[in-house]
Amino acid sequence: HGRYYYLFASYDACCAGVNSTYKIKVGRATDVEGPYVDSTGKPMLEGGGDLVLEGHGRYVGTGGQSVFKDKGQDWLAYHYYDAEDAGTPKLGINRLSWTKDGWPRVF
Repeated sequence: HGRYYYLFASYDACCAGVNSTYKIKVGRATDVEGPYVDSTGKPMLEGGGDLVLEGHGRYVGTGGQSVFKDKGQDWLAYHYYDAEDAGTPKLGINRLSWTKDGWPRVF
């Protein structure tokens, strides 16, 4: 997006159903090889990364993401465990927008 390369990464514990703590963080770099840093400048390899999406309500363990564009709109696809459906794994898709500073946000 713009002049940056973005790394969307899944963090924490996956694959434990409703006990999963997976979440999605992002960093960006001006070179494809990095370093990828968050909005404060902290490298992702040192624990940095801006939170893009984490579990909330029925949506637990959000991660395994992909970003894609359809008809000019950016989207974030990911898996999650549905806490209101016995932890059944499901697909989530959210619209992805960009701040004026070039950071992604989901809504």
